[in-house]
Amino acid sequence: MSETQDFTPEAPAAAVATEAPAATFVPPAPAVDDITPVLEERAAALARSSDDDETSGETISIVVLVVGDERYGVDVQDVQEIEPLDKLTPIPGTPAFWAGVVNLRGSMYPVLDIERYLSLPAAEAAKNPKVALVSRGGLSVGLLVDEVAEIRKVRSSEIGPPVADGSSKAEVVRGVTPDMLSVLDLEALLADPALVVEDNAA
Repeated sequence: MSETQDFTPEAPAAAVATEAPAATFVPPAPAVDDITPVLEERAAALARSSDDDETSGETISIVVLVVGDERYGVDVQDVQEIEPLDKLTPIPGTPAFWAGVVNLRGSMYPVLDIERYLSLPAAEAAKNPKVALVSRGGLSVGLLVDEVAEIRKVRSSEIGPPVADGSSKAEVVRGVTPDMLSVLDLEALLADPALVVEDNAA
């Protein structure tokens, strides 16, 4: 009986209890678009390789968004999901670069038309446009894009200064990669006062 009494306090009950939350982590439900599983896979791979990045130079995973003839990169950690554009509801009285609002998983998000916001040359409308839901600093906005091309890793040291093209929105571009991928600065983009829509209703 003494052996039974000695065994009970040695059982790692507390350890088992503390390990349970980690085992119950449930990743976000996959989005309709095929890119979402890839986002999750690449994000996990990035986490596993973080130690190597510290010694070989910082790298970031970039989601490549296609808008007309241009390509823009967004940090994968800022991308919540990618969804096909469906049931976009226009908002009267807002600037032209606000395409409207869209319902994603029961929540309404404003959708920013990147082509109009950046004053890009008008291109032929995409057959299957998508909404990339991005979030930074507690703000979430859908970016209207033609397609999501890929997810790739980029060394921070390879991101050069933005190309001086006279654009009034140049400050929202963090920099450009050697193959001319413009990396967006979401913090600057979402902090742009021009995005604020004031309610002037009486």
